[in-house]
Order: sequence, then C-alpha cells, then structure tokens
Amino acid sequence: MSDHPKADEQAAVQRALEYRLTRRSLLKGAGAGIAGFSLASLLAACGSDDGGTSGGEATASQNVFGGQPGDTLNFANWPAYMDQAKDKDGNVYHPTLRTFEQQTGIKVNYTDVINDNAEFFGKIQPLLAGGDDPGYDLIVISAGRYFTTLANNGWVYELDPTKRPNFDANAASWAKDPFYDPGNKYGMAWQSGITGIGYNTKLVNGSITKMDDLANPAKVGTNSVGMITEDMPNLVMINLGIDPTTSGPDEWKEAAAWLQMQKESGTVRAYYGNDYLPDLQEGNLKASMAWSGDVLYSKVWLLLDMEYVFPEGGALLFIDNMMVPAGAQNPAGAAEIMDFYYEPQNAKKLTEWILYMSPVPKTKKLIMEDAEKNFDQGYKGYARKLEATANSPFLYPDEEFLSRTSWGFADWTDETAEEWDSIFLPISQG
Repeated sequence: MSDHPKADEQAAVQRALEYRLTRRSLLKGAGAGIAGFSLASLLAACGSDDGGTSGGEATASQNVFGGQPGDTLNFANWPAYMDQAKDKDGNVYHPTLRTFEQQTGIKVNYTDVINDNAEFFGKIQPLLAGGDDPGYDLIVISAGRYFTTLANNGWVYELDPTKRPNFDANAASWAKDPFYDPGNKYGMAWQSGITGIGYNTKLVNGSITKMDDLANPAKVGTNSVGMITEDMPNLVMINLGIDPTTSGPDEWKEAAAWLQMQKESGTVRAYYGNDYLPDLQEGNLKASMAWSGDVLYSKVWLLLDMEYVFPEGGALLFIDNMMVPAGAQNPAGAAEIMDFYYEPQNAKKLTEWILYMSPVPKTKKLIMEDAEKNFDQGYKGYARKLEATANSPFLYPDEEFLSRTSWGFADWTDETAEEWDSIFLPISQG
C-alpha cells in the first residue's frame, strides 16, 4: 500500500500540464480586452458589445478579504460535484458543507447551477461588467477561455495568499502556481479530471474504445450519442492526432469536418453541457462524451451498467477552479471555505463521493485507511469500492497515464475566439 502519490508522480502532473500550455502561450493573449468574449449570440444575450472593465479591478491589496466573514455564503458549482448524504428523515444534505457551517457559523447557500462555462459566464457577465453583485461569493470555473476572461477583466478578486494555510501545506504540486494562473493569483483548484467517453454496457453493440465509435450507428445506434459542446473540438483534435495547444484554423476545420460527419451519421442525440449526465444515467443516451468522475460515480455508487473509456487517441485534461467574483458580498467567507477543502479529511470526504482527481494528495492514503477500517468491520463491498477509488488511475494518475492526455487550446484572444466560434458553433447550434 502506498502512503500517497510519490513525489515524481505529482511532479508528472505539473510537467504534463506545462507541456500542454506554457505561460508564454497564455500571456500571449493577455492583452485582449476580453480574451475571447466575442461570441455574437452571447453578446446579444448579455446586452453588451463592450469588453471593457467597468466592474472595478479590486485586489487583495485593497483588503477585500479582511475583517470578519459574513453570516451567509452563496456558492455556485456544477452538478454532482459535492458530497451528499441523507438524514434520518430522508433529506439530502452535504456533509462537508454541514461541517463547515458548524465550524464557522457561516450558512452556505449551495447551488449546482453551472451547466456550462459559457452559459454561466453569459449570466453573470452583465452584472460583473456593471460593477454589481453577481449573486455568488464563490464560483467554480474551468481553466481556459472563461477563467482567462474573468481574470483579465478584473471580474474576479485577486486572492489573499495569507488566507490559505491548508492550501500551502497540502496542495498538490500541479495545483500550486499553475501555469494558467501563476501564484494562484485568481483561483484555487477545486478538482481535476479528464474528458473521455462513457457508455451503457447493455445498450451498445460491443465495447466502445475510440471516438469513431461515436459516429458508428452499428455500434451505438441513431439518436443515441451525447457530445459536450465546450470540450468536443479539443477532444476530437486529440483523437485526430492534432495537438490542440498548437492548433489553428486549419486544424479546427479538420476537427469540424469530423464533427459534421458524425452529425450526418445520425448518431448524435444532442449537444450538451453538464446536463448530458441524467440522459446517460437514464439510458436515453447509449454513449456520450463524459467527464471522468460523473461516470465513475454512476458506476461505483449508483451501480449503473456504465463504463468509462480513455479513448484510444487520448483524452482531454481539465482543472476546475474556485474563484471569487468581483462584487461578492462575502469574500472573507469564500476564502475560508476555499482553504477548508484543502484540509485532508475534508478533501477525502469530497473525493470519496465525487471521484474526481483531488488537489490534495494525502486523500489517497486516507481513502485506503477507510477501506482497511471497513474490511476490518466486515463491510467488504464498501471497502472494495474505497480501495478501487484509492487505486484508480483516473483519480491518482501516473506519468504514463498523463502522457496520453492533452490540454485544450488556450491562446484566447478576440480574434481566435471569433474564428473558433465561426467554425464550431454551426455544428452544435445549426
């Protein structure tokens, strides 16, 4: 039994990620006023055609995180991204959030309202641009286009590095000083994972092993496949042998041609955000692009007939980050809960439930200890699930595993975003 991921394994995560996206490539687009917020339909929905920073560029030096935290904290996250339990009356609650409330006296209003980065950004952008309270003290945003946009426009607060002792003591090397956010200036990793393929073993015709299977009616039938709109260009490029991080319009058009072929094959049911999961769990989808923890959770804890596949051509790596929006009413409380989830026992409880890659390496040892305790107490089925969790390469990857993943395109400027959208949006919205 390993105490925790070896130092070289943790370093491997950082090396793999830095290979995919250098700071130079990120900063190359930093001069853009909105770093990719040029999607015409989203601008229209927001009622704005201005990428300017009118929300105020508050920083930690202005002591926005000082003083006593407020009594309530509004936390926006993605579905299936928080631990759950039921009380004696059958009411669902979140154990770690309850612990936080008991320890701090802060009531957390937790909502799983983020279905897609672009969609959620479109809802809060007008408020941020106007300098108004966006309604949330803490949000979870994926590294990439919208993380960069929020940071570049001063629409999220710069974090106070004195408010994160648990993070300093326990964060994985890949979560500290990440390539897309030097010094963790704007965010702290919530979880990481990969985008691959999930499928119902009883509904498909044979094993699903590659992206081409999602365009093959003989394998998956018709009107039966889900595609994640935000991730599909990058995942398709990876499986066409294209490195998304060095890609340009020619490569994007090649990926779009594959997606158009798939669409014409009749296999696609819909283009989704996070809302693909209920359809996959209920059997409305036979197979889908999927996020690792969603399918592993469905298989391990819900006992559904599902498998998760690392496509033959490779998978897309992602990191989701906690950020504090400018105008938030309780930034001090947000800082407390961000660091709370870097305490190993709290992080362990979260990981055991959601089955994503934890930014706290000590969770591996703690989960294995839980497995041993349950073996000793005779709960062998539960113990085996915990043991499998601690040994899963999807949660605790080694260097070989990471070498088969890639980061997505990251040189977001107004120009690249406009070109990207002109190529891919007609497929998902047409």
